[in-house]
Amino acid sequence: MQIFGRAGRPQFDKYGEGTIITTHDKLSHYLTLLTQQNPIESQFLGSLADNLNAEIALGTVTNVEEAVKWLSYTYLYVRMRANPLAYGINYKTYQMDPALELYRKELVVETGRKLDKARMIRFEERTGYFASTDLGRTASHFYIRYNTIETFNEHFNSQSTEADILRIVSKAEEFDQLKVRDEELEELDQLLNNYCQLPAAGGVENGYGKVNVLLQTYIGRGEVESFSLISDLSYVAQ
Repeated sequence: MQIFGRAGRPQFDKYGEGTIITTHDKLSHYLTLLTQQNPIESQFLGSLADNLNAEIALGTVTNVEEAVKWLSYTYLYVRMRANPLAYGINYKTYQMDPALELYRKELVVETGRKLDKARMIRFEERTGYFASTDLGRTASHFYIRYNTIETFNEHFNSQSTEADILRIVSKAEEFDQLKVRDEELEELDQLLNNYCQLPAAGGVENGYGKVNVLLQTYIGRGEVESFSLISDLSYVAQ
């Protein structure tokens, strides 16, 4: 949609043309986008915990009341009022609370409890105050997602060995997009044999096993040849 909006040079052309090259099964999807112009809904609820944690770490939100006000500045709030049913708000609730103050408060309190349980903030429910913790600030500064912190909390303990720590880190949600390609298996096997001092849980056929191998290769200053693995290695290292 953005590229089609950019077609043509405003100061030189009267009109612009765009061409979509796609498979037949996706054709109706693109035609619908161009002709019916369905509104774009907010995806903010999926990352509300991370965003609220960042605001608390920054100090811009210190209690439930401020968080409720902060939510009113978001696109989520605009769409919730325009299309409440898409966000699980029934018509009666919307009629009784047109500014959705109670619904926003519910969202904030529920998210606050989740963050408190993950030890990313301290949430005093009686007074409604939020306080950031070292874990929450670390997560905010280094873009570590709430789900990853939950995984770490669940698996880390004082008995964890170095191999366990690498295994747990490899399961971070941030690495979900890294997939194992068939043409990489041979080189990953070589890296596993040459540079991995510790067992890589999951092996090279799994995404988290691949991350583990790449992490150990990075630590062992190993040489990687294939272009796709070089780019995945730098992503993992960062």
